[in-house]
Amino acid sequence: MNARRQRSPAIRCAIIGLILAGMAGCAAPPPPKPAGPTAEEVAQQARLDRARTLLADGVKAYETGAYDDALKNLLLALDSGLLQAGEQLTARKHLAFTHCVNGRELQCKEEFEKAFTVDAKFELLPTESGHPTWGPLFRLVKTERELKASGKPIPPPARLLSAGEKLVTDGTKAYEDGDFAKALKLLQDGLKESLPAADAQKARKLSAFCYCLTNRMPQCRAEFEKILQIDPKFDLEPAEAGHPSWGPSFRAAKSKTKPAAGK
Repeated sequence: MNARRQRSPAIRCAIIGLILAGMAGCAAPPPPKPAGPTAEEVAQQARLDRARTLLADGVKAYETGAYDDALKNLLLALDSGLLQAGEQLTARKHLAFTHCVNGRELQCKEEFEKAFTVDAKFELLPTESGHPTWGPLFRLVKTERELKASGKPIPPPARLLSAGEKLVTDGTKAYEDGDFAKALKLLQDGLKESLPAADAQKARKLSAFCYCLTNRMPQCRAEFEKILQIDPKFDLEPAEAGHPSWGPSFRAAKSKTKPAAGK
């Protein structure tokens, strides 16, 4: 009896030790280390980085005058669908600028409209808003949105010229100013665009005048022939027909394209 009483504290200690050891073994394991990004997250980040690189390259191309590269890169960046709102505005704004400086006013206006759908409070920088080409178009879009929001009627807008029409308009002015080399380039560039028939005819006629006035008679006559192939009844205005430079070339072209009798 005395021996059991003397051993009982040791037994009790052993039991307590066993209990504590068991509790330690049942303790919750340490939290796992955070897992790395998934393959999809890595791919998503790579696409975002690529979109931002394209955006930066597009802005840089615009600033250096490489407008084709600017359009390509900016559109690809937007097509990713990953750009933040501010980045989308940067892309849309520079797309509008690129279209405007290349005479594509309709596309310029459309890009400003898309920018406002991203942010209704979109504004140009003070150094941008006064630009003579895109400034008026930006203000037009902004005014139209404000009138629509207030429920006021929007006045019918003046028809914006297409890229080809703008080139022909600018080419006509250059011709009237006596800058025949510039006029010829603008008019020929305009003919590469989609043009109403009347504008295409005007562009070819003024191109012929420019060729004749710079002593390139074969090209002058060729332009008249192209007009007459489309419209055999075409004729010069009375004030133009007797011009000593292009008059003979026009008559030669008309004689060449005149249909044979009986046909």
